[in-house]
Amino acid sequence: MASDPDQHYDVAVVGLGLIGSGAVRALADAGQRCVGVGPAEPADWSNHPGVFASHYDSGRITRHLDRVREWGVLAARSIAGYADLEARSGIAFHRPVGVVLAVPADEVAAITAVAEELAVDLSTYAPDAASDFDSRLSFPSGSTLLAEPGPAGHIDPRRMLRANLAVATAGGATVVREAATSLEPGSSGWTVTTATGVVVTADRVVVATGAHSDELRGLADCPAFDVRGETIVMATLGPDEQARLAGMPSILAELDDPTYDDLYVVPPTDYPDGSVRLKLGATRHDMFHVHDGAARREWMSDDRHRDELDALRDLLTALVPGLAAESWETKPCLITQTASGLPVVDHLAPGLVLAAGGNGYAAKSANAIGALAAQLVVDGAWTDPDLDHRRFEATRRVR
Repeated sequence: MASDPDQHYDVAVVGLGLIGSGAVRALADAGQRCVGVGPAEPADWSNHPGVFASHYDSGRITRHLDRVREWGVLAARSIAGYADLEARSGIAFHRPVGVVLAVPADEVAAITAVAEELAVDLSTYAPDAASDFDSRLSFPSGSTLLAEPGPAGHIDPRRMLRANLAVATAGGATVVREAATSLEPGSSGWTVTTATGVVVTADRVVVATGAHSDELRGLADCPAFDVRGETIVMATLGPDEQARLAGMPSILAELDDPTYDDLYVVPPTDYPDGSVRLKLGATRHDMFHVHDGAARREWMSDDRHRDELDALRDLLTALVPGLAAESWETKPCLITQTASGLPVVDHLAPGLVLAAGGNGYAAKSANAIGALAAQLVVDGAWTDPDLDHRRFEATRRVR
């Protein structure tokens, strides 16, 4: 990646996770002289003193189906661009194996309404009726199944990020692999300073710093995001189980469970160490909130997540009867909740746009969210013809 901060830019993007990398690519495609500033994934989580991002994994679900129209629209825009991004970067990251939602009857109408607006191919199975998935999967009793075929499925977020940055740098963008610590307005725009003292200046800035947004010094009026820790469980599969579960769709299910509200499952996926893993995540009723930087770093670097191994393993083996795993492990993650349930894409000051708050749904739609932020910072005003800016406005921190 290019790294030449010693020039003034049209736009600087602070934060190079999925949304930030999507914004850098969109800016480069628009002909902006731009720079992205953000650290690479830490090699050793347990001893990492800096910030963490949400893309440190190989599997994220992608789908059009959603009960909230805006999420469906953002997903549709991102999914429509996957093939072009893969072709331009030479990096494959999209696996269109389909997705199944298992939901209560009272949620079906809202989801199907969005599907109809977006012309999504949808199959519906009444509660406890025979389905195409009976041979390998056991969904919660009483659920209506909503099945969307490919291009729904899953993506590799690490690869998608690399694809975005590869296309952006090929288009002239600069990438500085440093953690930004401060942001300051000045007569010539904005100054971004990194932890090692690298200084980047730009006319305008997009901040895409996710769960750590409130730690960037000088980010005035940052919304009061609710950041929570969540645990995932991964089952490493041998060749026979990989073959048995080949073609399995991605899954999201509502639960009637004393501990967990819902779950998601990413089908067997290749990981960088050569293993193939089946992954499950679940939302606790009693969410674990991490209110400041120290708490976030502690959650991501220690091993408290191991306490949920048995409970999460039980959820996965109930959903996939007869699951044979060679090994099991848990990992921590961070989810940034917003007041609206949608990402914030809004000006915090003239020339300063915040794009953050994935609510656990943003990976599939990150390229569209980044493009929204890029358009907003270049145009100086909301010009999207199909999405209402009021739904994406920041709720200012009370001082």
